[in-house]
Amino acid sequence: MRRALLVAAAALVLAAPAAGSLPVFNSGSSVGEGTPFKAYATISPTVHLFGDSVTAKLAVVADTKWIDPARLRVVASFAPYLSTTRQPTILRLSIGRFEQVTYTWTLRCVTSPCVPRVPPSDKFHVFRFRAARIEYVAPNGKPLFGINSSWPPVEVLSQVSPGVAAFLRKSSRLNWRARITPLASPTYRLSPDLLFWLALAFAGVLAAAAAWSVRRWYFVLRPRSAGPAFAIDQGTTLERALAVLQYAHKHGDETLQRKAFERVAAELGIERADELTRTARELAWSRRTPEDDEVEEFAEQARGTQEGHE
Repeated sequence: MRRALLVAAAALVLAAPAAGSLPVFNSGSSVGEGTPFKAYATISPTVHLFGDSVTAKLAVVADTKWIDPARLRVVASFAPYLSTTRQPTILRLSIGRFEQVTYTWTLRCVTSPCVPRVPPSDKFHVFRFRAARIEYVAPNGKPLFGINSSWPPVEVLSQVSPGVAAFLRKSSRLNWRARITPLASPTYRLSPDLLFWLALAFAGVLAAAAAWSVRRWYFVLRPRSAGPAFAIDQGTTLERALAVLQYAHKHGDETLQRKAFERVAAELGIERADELTRTARELAWSRRTPEDDEVEEFAEQARGTQEGHE
């Protein structure tokens, strides 16, 4: 591992060195010259064809006695190239006081500024990126000191062959090898306008069916208020009490039937207190449910009493 690290450090010496000011420690450092860290920027390949990807690496070699490599901050710009990832990949290698942090970007440019021109021009063929800034920050994020590291220039070559390039310079026109023939007008089994209106009509039918289903569902859960189940003649209070008694007996409502018997007894008591009134109260408070013939016979006798009174 030590041997591989030394080989990597030797290779970095050949890369573009960093420039800037750093504090110098008289007692020395593991990276040399008494500086806490050094930086080396490389790009591979430095000559590539249009649209190809290139790799930019920034290696920071630090002495962990003087700095904490986790507090290093790198700012790099590669315009007009774009990185395929939002953040660079970071690789850390540590041996003793020596630690190397390598930041890697994968770059690619397929926009107009990266297109090689004819005739060639350095403005469009050779790119010199802005130097990367490596800062050592305090725990609160404030920069303490830093250095700049310059990137090597990148040259972009056209993917057009020299023969085609010469033809373009002479004729200023393209010689297409594949001809573009006009396409026939599209045909449809059904007119698009007709299909639109049919779909609109079908949607209306579905909406109407849905509204009808919702209406039926609503009235099933909340039926309309029905009128009285039985008609009560506008007669005397005794006649109305007898009508309630008949309704309760017909529908088997024992509670309502007992209340109706009590009501009839009260009305009979107003007219006269006799055996029929006592019968009504006995039927009202009896433990057993009166039979049909008993109820009918009592109702007939009560009506007879009303008619006799009239």
